[in-house]
Amino acid sequence: MRKAFYIIPPPVLYAAFLLLAWGLSYLWPLPLTSNPWTLFFGWGAIDAGMVLMLWTAWLMLWRKTTLNPYGKPQQLLTEGPFRATRNPIYVADTLLYIGIALLMADVWPWLFLPVVIVAMTVGVIRHEESMLVEHFGDDYRRYMSKVRRWL
Repeated sequence: MRKAFYIIPPPVLYAAFLLLAWGLSYLWPLPLTSNPWTLFFGWGAIDAGMVLMLWTAWLMLWRKTTLNPYGKPQQLLTEGPFRATRNPIYVADTLLYIGIALLMADVWPWLFLPVVIVAMTVGVIRHEESMLVEHFGDDYRRYMSKVRRWL
């Protein structure tokens, strides 16, 4: 089995880039427009991210499989949010990031978002996918052919 490329847990990766963006926006602000719509969509993205994260975590716990990216999965989940994305918790993390970026009303978090997505894909998701293929074989390969990695 391949070793994971990343050192820090995925939520910490998102938080680290948000903190970096916040620090840079404090030192060298690149402001964006903030209005009721950006606040509405910012809080909406945060709410959607939280709902998706809680739904996914509940389903994983209910089906008695691990939430830990390093853990051994007990079963392949293809129901609920896993019908739309193979990585609903990471989509939820990204929604939270986007919501916070909208509330920050600065360019910095938007500049880092592609870096976060690439870091997650290369450093986390590919490792998980190889582990799941090793564990579930053709069942996971069929699932991969039907459901996208992100959305």
